[in-house]
This record gives sequence, structure tokens and C-alpha cells, in this order.
Amino acid sequence: MTYMSIRNEWQKLVADGVLARLSPFIGDPAKRTVLMCPEVEEIINRPMEEGEEANRRVRLLAKLQNIVAGRHLVVCMTPYDARIANMGRLDPIEDCVWDIRCQDEPAVRVFCYFLEKDVLLAVTAWPRSVRMRWLGWLPLGDRYSKQWKRGIRVAKRHWGMYFPAEKPVCGDNLDEYLSNATPE
Repeated sequence: MTYMSIRNEWQKLVADGVLARLSPFIGDPAKRTVLMCPEVEEIINRPMEEGEEANRRVRLLAKLQNIVAGRHLVVCMTPYDARIANMGRLDPIEDCVWDIRCQDEPAVRVFCYFLEKDVLLAVTAWPRSVRMRWLGWLPLGDRYSKQWKRGIRVAKRHWGMYFPAEKPVCGDNLDEYLSNATPE
């Protein structure tokens, strides 16, 4: 895989409206790129009334926009070892699936892949332990649950739909994935 070929592919998917590119907060720089599959874009952009759902969705949007702005991230490179990480690799690591950890209660996990350094694709969002009707998935529960396995399968299916001939970034060097990040 070359970054140039996958870059051309994701830029075409954005230009064609298949994937959405998240804008930073007004006044923030765009130092990283967060692309969203339709499921995540719909969660972020769906009209909402004030209340608990709107509050949680706005905090999820803020988490993603902080990534776009290039704010410092703490990253867990070893599955199951996270304590304070904003993001982490999921098991099995050879699948190259990550999650963005939106830990404000109720917690949400956004499954994602890296297309190139500082460019990630948010493919699906799941509740961590409390059911949220607006997400449409059952909570992930503990790390051995069927829901975790299902979430990873859903993420892999999305990758195959958008980038069937490409491989995501996959390796043990954090610098291949992100700038302004430190390992946990």
C-alpha cells in the first residue's frame, strides 16, 4: 500500500459524499483528519432536542473535534492495558482496529482505522456499558462479550466496503499513527 493511493481514494470518497470529513471547532486548526462513515456522521449531525442525548452527542463531537485540532492524545498500544488513554488498539492487533474512548458517562466507543498518519476513519459508535437508544447497538459490556467481537466485525466490514484493496496503518510505532501523542 502506498499512502498516496489510499489518500487519493479517501479524498475521492469525501468528494463524492460517501465519507464525511469532520471540521474543527471554529478558530481551531485542522492538524489531523477525521473521516466519518455515514453511521457516525448521522449520529453527529442528526437534529436533536435539548436533553441528555443532545448533551452526550455534543460531548462526542467535541472529542472528535479535539482530535482534528491536533490536541495531545494519550494512546494505549497494548489491548486491555488502558487506564487513561483517549484511544487504543483493540484485540486482535493484527486487525488494526482502534477505538476512540469517549469516557464521559455514559461512555461511548468509536471504532476506527488509520488510513495514514493523522488520518483516521470513524466507522461505528457503540455504547460502552449503558444502552443508548440513539446509538442503535447493545452496550459492549466486558472485553469478552459477543458485542465487542461484533463491533470489531462491523468495523472490518466497513473497511472492506470503502477500501477493499488497501490495508490500514498497522504497526507497533505510535509515530506511524499520530503526531502529538504519547503512549500510556
